[in-house]
Amino acid sequence: MRARLLWAFFFLALIGHAFAEKSPAWTFFSKLLKEAGMTYSRPPGFVERSPEPNPVFVYHYRVKNPKTGVEIRYIVAPIRRIKVDYHDPHASAPEPNHVFSLVFPSLLAKLSVDGFYREKEYPPLEALKLFNADWAGAGVFTPNPEFAPFAHGFVVAMHKNDRADAYEIFLANDLETLKAAVLKYQTALRYALSALDDEGKEQAGGGEVDHVEGDQ
Repeated sequence: MRARLLWAFFFLALIGHAFAEKSPAWTFFSKLLKEAGMTYSRPPGFVERSPEPNPVFVYHYRVKNPKTGVEIRYIVAPIRRIKVDYHDPHASAPEPNHVFSLVFPSLLAKLSVDGFYREKEYPPLEALKLFNADWAGAGVFTPNPEFAPFAHGFVVAMHKNDRADAYEIFLANDLETLKAAVLKYQTALRYALSALDDEGKEQAGGGEVDHVEGDQ
């Protein structure tokens, strides 16, 4: 597989909007959430910060806790926006639903200052319980300062067939503070139990109702 997948694949469909969008960051992010069938509740104590262009990686939404210094950046890639740029004359291109296991390590390597990282998968039942996901993974890395000037990074990745791939990038200068934030706030972003209506609320029949929340 040529360089696993040419590292442009689904972000080619997203980058064009991410910073060209004239509306606030939340407006674009909430649009992605609706397309992905996901819900998001901003963690308490965190305030919205505008995404900052950087040469490493595009993300869609950013919040920061002024008290703890923890920052969380979010990426949501609806399946229908994923475009696979793949060149291998001996094999067909993978389907968008099947690239998450390749994307995740590539993302960690790209965000890391030295290309090194550690990753693991959540047990399937835990991925379902925490995120209503078909798959989830976690990885730790030392951030590239051109992406984020922090000492420690932790990524939570999740995938749900025919919905979306999504990533939560936790950043902090204190490792224990980072760990606590991940454990407490990793479920702020998750897949809805059922389809969302036009206001970003789950339609009846989907069990517990979550709300997509942002700045009012």
